[in-house]
Amino acid sequence: MHRSLRALTFATAVAVAAPALAETVTITFVQTNDIDRMEEEDGRGGFARLAAVVKAERAKGPTFFVHSGDTISPSLLSGIDRGVHIIDILNHMDVDFMVPGNHEFDFGPEVFRERIAEATFPILSSNILEADGSAPKNTIDHEIVDVSGVKVGFYGLTTEDTPVVSSPGDITFAPSLEVGLARAATLREEGADIVVAVVHTPIDVDFGLARAGAADLILSGHDEHLMAFYNGRVVLTESESQGNYSVVTTLTIDKQEEDGKVSLDWQPAFRIVDTATVEPDAEIAALVDSYTGKLDVELKVEIGVTETALDSRRATVRGEEAAIGNLIADAMREAVGADVAITNGGGIRGDKEYPAGTSLTRGDVFAELPFGNKTVKLELTGADIRAALENGFSQIDTGAGRFPQVSGLTVAINPGRPAGTRVVSVMVGDAPLDDAMTYTLATNDYMANGGDGYTVFKSAKPLVNPIDATLMASQVIDYIAKAGTVSPKPEGRIVFE
Repeated sequence: MHRSLRALTFATAVAVAAPALAETVTITFVQTNDIDRMEEEDGRGGFARLAAVVKAERAKGPTFFVHSGDTISPSLLSGIDRGVHIIDILNHMDVDFMVPGNHEFDFGPEVFRERIAEATFPILSSNILEADGSAPKNTIDHEIVDVSGVKVGFYGLTTEDTPVVSSPGDITFAPSLEVGLARAATLREEGADIVVAVVHTPIDVDFGLARAGAADLILSGHDEHLMAFYNGRVVLTESESQGNYSVVTTLTIDKQEEDGKVSLDWQPAFRIVDTATVEPDAEIAALVDSYTGKLDVELKVEIGVTETALDSRRATVRGEEAAIGNLIADAMREAVGADVAITNGGGIRGDKEYPAGTSLTRGDVFAELPFGNKTVKLELTGADIRAALENGFSQIDTGAGRFPQVSGLTVAINPGRPAGTRVVSVMVGDAPLDDAMTYTLATNDYMANGGDGYTVFKSAKPLVNPIDATLMASQVIDYIAKAGTVSPKPEGRIVFE
């Protein structure tokens, strides 16, 4: 496997001093971000194709492979091994620098610490603080790498929203802009010619860093945009997600020294590589295949027993309160700590019956929830919830997939009334739904985006958005495994009058 530019540079520096003068140096940065799916999909993305892009660029000259965070979660296998396979794959790809994203904390602070300890590549962390104010072990605050006399400095930032959208425990996150400006100044004082901020921050923070001059290059993740921006002073890039595309930035740098004074001039060039156009790297493809095989085995693992019968047949989940719908909605609500939960019956797809006493497997859950939907958390009014329920029951006579399976709610409906007027009463817990009151809702990302006619959710305030959310299936698996035995049943959450 190709050794990283960082490793090669340090190895060379031991033998010879870095040159004081570099007339023209070309340095390439291959960026990825928000990649948790290890395999390709429809001939695009995944680690093997991304590895091919990196290998091709390294063959041309000095290249940094930079990962801008969000990788150990969410994915099917990560729900089982907590991201061990992702770190192993990245270790084989010789990442030069990676910054943690918010999803690196989805399984709690201890798992975060375990995963970064397994990484054989540098983890940049300039604004993540342990409870005692120290930096997490196995991270570096900043670093300078010499490339043919040009000194490239790196630092890393993780979004300050992480405690809201993930589970970092007592780990805290210092203000991005403040830290970014300080680290850029430190790197320049230490001799960096080019400052690179590897960040996992929202786009408004990205542009705030750019406007403030907190780096020369900002390689960002989090928003999953495909973007190459240059204002004549600062470069800002982001590479969409899942390795579908990679933004390749090449700097041509002229560094001159005369009478003890150094002058530097650089220009960027950008290419967006569609990974559907490259052949997968054979070594990484074989590693991914080995983990895909492991996933097949892991899906057969039993996670718990249902003491009551479950029925996911189409007519049941799309036409009445279903025990399996209650199970899924309860798991979603608990996972994000919402007041109530609504999920569409059409998203439950197993179309089978599980007799009481059935041992449930991970594969059973993924078969029931095959779309890879994530659980989001929204803030909205009681009136919005009422409108959502009216939509959910508006096509009950045709067995539409929008039929709601709920948690935390008791709904009485009259299906004989015209659509839009069928909800007779709604209780949230033991209290009537208050149209003027604000509630928190767990739902899936498809519905949150207006899917199945739930357009009212599009105007709700997101507390956990789709980018920060985790897989519904993983949450249901964890819910069942934690309980050991479950006994969901229809209990009058949806009553026909």
